[in-house]
Amino acid sequence: MTEEALLEALRERPKDGIRMLTEAYGGLIYALTWRRLQGRLSKEDIEECVSDIFFELYQCRDRIDLEKGSLKAFLLVIAERRAIKYYDRKAKPYVTVTLDSDEGMEIPAQTDVEREVERNEESRRLMDAIQALGEPGSTIMVQKYYYGMTAKEIGKGLGMSKNAVEKRIKRGLEKLRNILE
Repeated sequence: MTEEALLEALRERPKDGIRMLTEAYGGLIYALTWRRLQGRLSKEDIEECVSDIFFELYQCRDRIDLEKGSLKAFLLVIAERRAIKYYDRKAKPYVTVTLDSDEGMEIPAQTDVEREVERNEESRRLMDAIQALGEPGSTIMVQKYYYGMTAKEIGKGLGMSKNAVEKRIKRGLEKLRNILE
């Protein structure tokens, strides 16, 4: 199913649209979210985050312009940002600062916040650079380095040979190096 058809279904028949969207991208979004939050949040929190990602896309459905980017890319950006928000809200370490009264006040540890901001900026730059590769390059890079898939697995999913995928990975890494320098 094309992204145009998915978006139209999301706008015209929301229940069907959400179902089709989760069938098309649910595994990808769950894997991305799980990778970002595993070991930090419970399985239930991760599933809640995935639900919120699809809900946020649903709320934005009338503002999505497929000429500016793919639905998949839009969904991946939402997933990345939502996972960061969940991490910030539910898993951040806190330090206790004692004020004049006996009560302490919990605030995020500054060094952890600074490290997380830097990591988020680097992740955003990298995701932007990966998206700049275009298709199928960006998909190949995400599947290889975010999901740990082999060239053979990627090729099978994209209808390409293992060698073609390996060449795309090699060229993609060179392009990313140039973009990020």
